[in-house]
Parts: sequence; structure tokens; C-alpha cells
Amino acid sequence: MQKRVTQRDVAARAGVSQAAVSRVMAEHGYVAEDVRARIMEAAAALGYRPDPVARTLITGRSNIVAVVVGNVVNPFFPVALSALTEALRQEDREVLLFNAAPGQNIDDLIPGVLRYKVAGIIVMTVALGSRAAEFCADAGVPYVLFHRYAEQGGAFAVACDSGAGGREAARHLVATGCRTMAYVGGLEDSSPNRDRANGFIAGLREAGLAPVEHLNGAFTYDWGREAINGLLYRHPDLDAVFCGDDAIACGVVDALRYDLGRKVPDEVSVIGFDDVPQANWAAYRLTTVRQPLEAMIAQTLTLLKHPEDEARRLHLLPGEMIIRATTRR
Repeated sequence: MQKRVTQRDVAARAGVSQAAVSRVMAEHGYVAEDVRARIMEAAAALGYRPDPVARTLITGRSNIVAVVVGNVVNPFFPVALSALTEALRQEDREVLLFNAAPGQNIDDLIPGVLRYKVAGIIVMTVALGSRAAEFCADAGVPYVLFHRYAEQGGAFAVACDSGAGGREAARHLVATGCRTMAYVGGLEDSSPNRDRANGFIAGLREAGLAPVEHLNGAFTYDWGREAINGLLYRHPDLDAVFCGDDAIACGVVDALRYDLGRKVPDEVSVIGFDDVPQANWAAYRLTTVRQPLEAMIAQTLTLLKHPEDEARRLHLLPGEMIIRATTRR
């Protein structure tokens, strides 16, 4: 049986003290760069792997990042979660996933998460509260909201600029000749939903127009299908719908084609938001606003690593309008 390599072995090979090896492996305390390089070279040659439990005991903090999620049914979030966890692993971080119960507030979850001595917390799709950022600040743990933001609470937040995306959607529909338009959104208290609706309304206002209706419901396919049936009953001349996400938009497209016998986009144009893989399926070829997922993740990791260097709390990154087959050319 092969002998387990210890920090003492690394220290002997590098010609340094075991205390210096411990500081380097725990990323805790100062070590000169030339000494650090010798230690890392010796560790690689010997095949040494740091003990994460020992590191936690030394620093009081693990190399684990907690990711708190709620509604992962929405097709955007499994994609985002997969990309986020892979990016964390590329930085040698371990990921601990917490799944919030429906309606559970982040303020109720955070104290339990902090007991795991995590190195940082990323929150996705959970009902926001006003004290979570304070709890994390008191514990010295970086805390970042991903994909959404809170009006109060002082948390770092990284999201797509949904307001700008809504304006671009409105401008595209106006430019392609649409005049009677509606917004079909998701949860009313969601910051992305609110910003997309407000941006869309502002974009229509630039052209002297207003939506005939602004509906909120859920970020689901079924809600999109239900909503468009009611909209066309009340507004038979409707010629465009901007949706709060791609799941809603796919429901709208299917209802128009199969329930209502309308041609998309010749009679009714449809725009979604997110650009999930389903949006590019041959059955949909959905025009949508693509979220800058890679840039959002990079900014989130920067805030986790260097929160002290960043004074700005809210980081809104521009999305991209993707023109496909559900809007006119």
C-alpha cells in the first residue's frame, strides 16, 4: 500500500518548514512567492493533495461555496446552475447545493447555511429578505444574488439588464410593423419580471404606443398557453406578445398554432427571454433575448473572491437580441 504523502514530506522536499507548507495549502497567512513556488512544485512532484477538513480547522472557513436555489423547474436555471457549478470547480471550489422549499425566505435559510463554514454564498430563485446580507457580513462570508436583485438589504447582485432587454424587444416589434402588443410575464414580485415589463413599456412609449395588456402569472409553459387564449379572446387584433421568459413564450407559440389557428409570426409575433436550449429547437426557433450567462458567472466569482474591492452593489450586464423565426423580418 502506497504511503500517504504528508505536509512534512512536502516541507522536506522543498527545504522549508512544515508551518510554511501549512500556510500555503490553507491559503492563510503570508509566504514569500519564491517559497510558495518551491512548495507547490514539491507538492506536485509528490502528488500531495491538501486535506479540506484540516484547512477548515486552520482557517475557520472551507473551500465550499453554497448555492441556494428554489424553482429549478424553469428551464433557464438548470442551465445556469450547471454552468455556475462547473466554473466554481474550475477554480477548485466545492459546491454545496441547498434547495429552498416553495415560498421559503432566504433570511430563514442563511443561518443554517453559515453553519457549514462556507467560503461564499450564491443565491438563485429564492424569495428574498432584508437580513441575509447582514447575517453574511457579520460572519465575514461573501454573499451574491445571481440573476436577480433586492431593492433593500445591501447584497451584491449580478443580473442581466432585463430593462434594456425589454426595450430592445419593443423596438424590434415596432420596427417589424407590430402595433397591438401585450406583455405576458411571470411572478409579479420578481425583479427580472418587473424590469422586463417596464423596459418593454418604455420601448413602446418611444413609438407612441402602449401594451393592450400586462399580465403576470408564472414562469411556465402552461401559463403562457393559458394567457394567450384569454388575450386573443379580449383582443382579436393582437399582433405581438413579449414574454417574461422562454417557457412562457413556447406555451404562447403552441397555443397560437394549435389552439387558436394563428400563424406565427405572420399574424402574431412572439419574443421570449433567456435563450434556453429549447428556444432553438426546430419546433420553435424562438426570437428571444439571450442572457449573458458566461459574463454573469465571471462577475459573480469575482465578487466572491474580492468583495472588498467592489463598491458597486448591483451589476447589470447587457443581453443580446437573438432574431429567429417567431418575429417578422
